[in-house]
Amino acid sequence: MGSRLGLPASLALALLGAVARPGIASACSMPLDWTPQRAFAEAALVFHGLVTATELSSTKVGGPSADVGDGRILVNVRYETIEVFKGKPEANGTISTTTLIMGGCGLPVLTGQHFLFYVEGFDEKARKDSPELAGQTQGMISIYDTQMLPPNPELLDEALADVRALAKKH
Repeated sequence: MGSRLGLPASLALALLGAVARPGIASACSMPLDWTPQRAFAEAALVFHGLVTATELSSTKVGGPSADVGDGRILVNVRYETIEVFKGKPEANGTISTTTLIMGGCGLPVLTGQHFLFYVEGFDEKARKDSPELAGQTQGMISIYDTQMLPPNPELLDEALADVRALAKKH
């Protein structure tokens, strides 16, 4: 007997079990011990920015060429800094994410929208291993903590209250 979607019942149950099993992590899953405090502490940059443009890059991400087939197309995100909570982001700079194609772990970022960005910077080894990447971006957007912000000023202040409190502690 099949499910309503035309899947065999055993496949439907297997898929449901894979989604519902706690403690099983995929490459894109948030670590079990992840907290807002840890996110803030580990980020190189934390800031509120307006996305001014996005563009696909031909830069390699993690080894194989960055094309549609490998699932890791680099997206350069140009932004304008609104408010800084940690680090020294450029006033008008570039950070990056990857697309979600073929299971890539990226964050959809929309031009014209405000975001609270948590950015993982490049250490010296990463700069040496990928100079072309480090030369075009300040770092990779954290997929766990970066979030689109509401346009309403009252809701925006509420959305930023927790990160402002974390910034005061550091």
